[in-house]
Amino acid sequence: MKKNYLFTLLLTIIISSITFGQDLLITGAIDGPLPGGFPKGIELYAVNEITDLSIYGLESTTNGAASAGQEYTFPADNIAAGTYIYIGNTGADSASSFAQYLGVTPQYLDGVMSINGDDTVILYKNGIKEDLLGRIGEDGSDKDWDHLDGWAYRISGKGPNSTFVASEWTFSGANALDGCDKSDDSGTNAECGSVFPVGTYTAVASTTPEIAAIGDDESFDYFEGFGPSAEQEFTIEGINLTDDITLTAPTNFEVSLISGSGFASSLIIPQNDGSASASVYVRLAAGLSANTYTGVITVSSAGATDLTGNFEGVVSPANAQFSFTAFLNDFNYVVSVGGPSPEQTFSVQGLFLTDEIIITAPADFEVSLTSDAGFANSVNVSPNSGTVVETTVYVRLKAGLASGSYTGDIAISSTGVTVETISINGNAFGDVTNSMVISGVFDGTLTGGSPKGVEIFVLKDIADLSLFGISSVGNGGGSTAGNVEFTFTGSAAAGDYLYVASSTSDFNTFFDFNPTYETGTMNMNGNDAVELYENGQIIDVYGDVNNDFSGETYDYVDGWAYRKGNTGPEGTTFTPENWNYSGVDGLEGGTDNGSATKPFPIGTFDTPASVKNNTIEGFATYPNPVTNNTFTITTNSTDKKEVKMFNVLGKQVFATSFSDTKSTIDIPAISAGLYILKVTEGTRTATSKLVIK
Repeated sequence: MKKNYLFTLLLTIIISSITFGQDLLITGAIDGPLPGGFPKGIELYAVNEITDLSIYGLESTTNGAASAGQEYTFPADNIAAGTYIYIGNTGADSASSFAQYLGVTPQYLDGVMSINGDDTVILYKNGIKEDLLGRIGEDGSDKDWDHLDGWAYRISGKGPNSTFVASEWTFSGANALDGCDKSDDSGTNAECGSVFPVGTYTAVASTTPEIAAIGDDESFDYFEGFGPSAEQEFTIEGINLTDDITLTAPTNFEVSLISGSGFASSLIIPQNDGSASASVYVRLAAGLSANTYTGVITVSSAGATDLTGNFEGVVSPANAQFSFTAFLNDFNYVVSVGGPSPEQTFSVQGLFLTDEIIITAPADFEVSLTSDAGFANSVNVSPNSGTVVETTVYVRLKAGLASGSYTGDIAISSTGVTVETISINGNAFGDVTNSMVISGVFDGTLTGGSPKGVEIFVLKDIADLSLFGISSVGNGGGSTAGNVEFTFTGSAAAGDYLYVASSTSDFNTFFDFNPTYETGTMNMNGNDAVELYENGQIIDVYGDVNNDFSGETYDYVDGWAYRKGNTGPEGTTFTPENWNYSGVDGLEGGTDNGSATKPFPIGTFDTPASVKNNTIEGFATYPNPVTNNTFTITTNSTDKKEVKMFNVLGKQVFATSFSDTKSTIDIPAISAGLYILKVTEGTRTATSKLVIK
């Protein structure tokens, strides 16, 4: 069905003039379309001269909050009668956006105008509520005064009023200003289809005949042979009239003053003492063939400007059809625990069907029309007089599957209807091997807080890293609970370090080599947790996933945390005592890790001797300790190797390279102590400690 937007006709009803007992009132408010929602603010009008504006002030209440009293007081300015006063929100673009969009510069700026079109504004005089736009204690969303992303303007001759009266105002409606900005942010009020009538309020009511219409935006649609369309209701009003209001519907549409009957091509709304008001019902006429129908409705009265609105309706063929609604996540279970997976649901519905809707699951999945029972490869839903009301279908991954990933398409079919499919995925996870551990987390200090990421230490050889993945948890939001945000690729050997970072270039700038992986999953801050997965199960975690780290010892904002030797992995348990911490801002003070106040101790995780001692397994060997500042590295290829040595603070003290399978490395004179030797061949890196005596 096509949605129809029509009758964007403004209600500008002006009933009568009033005698002002007060000098200042709110005449307009705007919630603008420029970046940041600018311009935001209100227009006020001085009916009489005000010698000291400071007796007035403002309050705004947001999201239905109660009034707490005056928040802003105007300065002690002298204001001439007939002056429009504009007050906008604070912010770098407020005054300029006011001038750009509305063509006026606000005399005042204050945060009291940090409001949206569903918030209330209160004008005070000598501390007493003088005027209102909106209802105190009521969120304006979907209310009669809602002007979110739009505007409100007072009818001339109305106000002020300490009790809000919506009929004193004209409202653009919510979202009326959407799209009124340009791609280069240069939009203006005059160019918008919904123009804020800035500076048009007058204290004396008009005597010109005026008519207006207020309506909704539903569609005039139906299926062929099932007309007429549903009615739409509009309110037609007029003031200062000298004649009745005539309403003429376009061809193929019809109107009535009575819901459900009396429809015709035109109607008359009588005026009484210059005023008229009536509800008008409009529909697309019955008996039309499949097509799109458009036309212009006209509302007129002598001396008043005609109102027109574009109507559109669609008559669709009454062909057999169905639809579905599905939002399905992966279907997972652990083989050792047993299947099937937990159920998920989607829905189907249909019209004008001549046969059943057949829902067929792909191999290794099953469907049912009943929760916890009746699962099979396919199910049938029978129509009633051609109609299938919304019906829930249950789907799950079958029990008894071998570990692995399973995919396929659910097929939905019926006679005379094109087959529809829903792609689904599932996993039967094998047991965990705990072959890796989170050894460190870091929150860098380059522009944008980069690089961010984790260091993973490989405890056992891993032939298929795609069984492992990682997720981040922001601001204590709770476990990701099976939602693996990033999956590793390739393979790894025991003793390898894997680095997962938010930015390859920033990681290289900070640590002088490239990370193993780059992913947006690592766009986290130092108060966020990290979960490490194997076969869909959490095998290690850094941080309390249910707690924002602020104030905790494990908060690593602009710093790092590094796991103590021979600890972990710990499943879903986080043990703060098993980690060392830089503290907040530990990586500040330099332009890279080596010059930071407290460098990240990269690649220094201690592991059991059975995993790694003095050998970079399958890659290189050398004696430890080194007493003559010379050692030999042996490899199994002639690819180029980069050799770097770092002190325990992470500062590089030596670098060389070679391309043979074996090389004797001479170290320049350096202080005795513990160093970290890193040998890189292509994307493979081996790291170990080296003691210089």
